[in-house]
Amino acid sequence: MTHAPLDVLIIGGGFAGLSAALYSARGMKRGVVVTAGPSRNAPSRQAHGVFTQDGEDPVHLLQVARDQLRPYDFPVLEAGVIRVAGENGAFIATLADGQTVQARKIILATGVRDLLPDEPTGLREEWGKGVHHCAYCYGWEIRDGPTAFYQAALGGTSGVQSILYHQKISRDILVCSDRSLDFTPEQRELLETRGAHLMDAPLVRVDGREGGVRLTFQDGTVADRAVLYAHGERRGQVELAVQLGCEVTPSGIQVDAQQMTTIPGVYAAGDVTSGNQIAFAVAGGARAAMFAASALFYDDLPDGAKAEDA
Repeated sequence: MTHAPLDVLIIGGGFAGLSAALYSARGMKRGVVVTAGPSRNAPSRQAHGVFTQDGEDPVHLLQVARDQLRPYDFPVLEAGVIRVAGENGAFIATLADGQTVQARKIILATGVRDLLPDEPTGLREEWGKGVHHCAYCYGWEIRDGPTAFYQAALGGTSGVQSILYHQKISRDILVCSDRSLDFTPEQRELLETRGAHLMDAPLVRVDGREGGVRLTFQDGTVADRAVLYAHGERRGQVELAVQLGCEVTPSGIQVDAQQMTTIPGVYAAGDVTSGNQIAFAVAGGARAAMFAASALFYDDLPDGAKAEDA
């Protein structure tokens, strides 16, 4: 694809990656964004908590970001990256079609996948519509309304805390699981005193309806709720980070205050680190780009201009 190394290769074209691209381009750095697959936010109808863009369609926001990047001659390439190797100042990425990209720095903005369970029926189809994973992303709109919270094998102190957390949206919360709720009598009394409705019959079906979701339980009970909060497994797309030798924790790729991983010259931002919000992804992408640009500037300084202890 290119013979001379680019300044920066950004892998991932979501909010973190496109933010990093804009900051890189404005910093007069040559680079490319390589991205494959839809954004994690694609199923959502609205993006909330995004400064000046609250309530906008996230797919539209990403398209606007691409459109605004176009004048900078910082291309977005639709392709998968299958392999990355090299070291600070000399990285090379191999794409699925056999092309290679050389770059001095890499920014990983590869995101996460939401792995949703097969059951209850309809949960996957309503994900991002009537089923949401984040009370910050979707909560204010249905404040004080009838909500529901679902978690497999729900119980214990952590389960109590999760329910109380979601009650910041509404005290009218229906609590359900894939089995009978595993709470002690004392925990049940605490939750019921606070207004939670505990449903011991397993949730078997989720249907979308105007104004929310309809929940069907194994015992035949049907309940209409404005929203169902549920949490699938978040799996970071860290394969390329592992190839490069970056330290990866259960929370994602480990980065420092400059968004740099444990491998010099490799930065990471967005949900693949420890974030879980669009606003954090945008900020992290900008920080990664600015610190990568700063490192490039320092790398190019003549010897007489560098600190003696560097």
